[in-house]
Amino acid sequence: MESFITEWGKIAGLAGLALGVFLILFREVIRKNIFATLTKKQSYTIIILILVLVWSISVYSIYLYNNEGGPSGNSSQVTVLVHGEKGKDQLVLPNRGRVKLIYGDANVVETINNKGEATFKQVPPAFFEKDATVEILFTDPEGEPYRAKNPDSVYMLTKGKYISLEVKLFGLNNLRGVVRDFETGEPVDSVRVSILGLETFSNQYGEYTLDIPKEQQRKFQTVRALKKGYQPFELSKVPVQTDDELPISLKPKQK
Repeated sequence: MESFITEWGKIAGLAGLALGVFLILFREVIRKNIFATLTKKQSYTIIILILVLVWSISVYSIYLYNNEGGPSGNSSQVTVLVHGEKGKDQLVLPNRGRVKLIYGDANVVETINNKGEATFKQVPPAFFEKDATVEILFTDPEGEPYRAKNPDSVYMLTKGKYISLEVKLFGLNNLRGVVRDFETGEPVDSVRVSILGLETFSNQYGEYTLDIPKEQQRKFQTVRALKKGYQPFELSKVPVQTDDELPISLKPKQK
């Protein structure tokens, strides 16, 4: 909301400048009292010409602002499209994820929109200097571990360039935690913990780690645990990517 107000405030300032030009020109025309010597058609033509001139100044100023980073022309625009491994149509965290451009000690941040794009309208000129390498990072403010798929996320920026950034969710390759007895809180060993047919068993301390191959990795998994003498355990929509341990409590069967 703050950036929206700022942008429109700057545009309104340009429009105000154009209006000021109109008032100055119109005042000069009135002061010289030339309308008294002109026909209605000639007077109307002069007013239209002044309006067209002012409108042209306003449009050109806004064009310079949007394409050259403001009246000074010291910065420019860069758009980064963030997408998943399935292609550019797979949007990742629209209206939530953030893209950061880093060059030296300077950095700029934008939130991606509903189209998966982060548009930087005021990139500092140093980011475009020859041989300047800019690091591009994608982060989730809510903590999901998304990172650029390719380790080399360094770019040489070009004004107006459209950058495609492929990201993926890391931390999907294993699940770990401790199995305990629901009533006593004591660790339970030899518990079968499974996901999608994959299985592992808890050790004497109740600890388990289940490795998940790439073809079976998901953002959310259904976890099952089973041991004789205990009720079956099942928990769906487990967010594997959070890297938190998943505690499992087994309830003893009623005798």
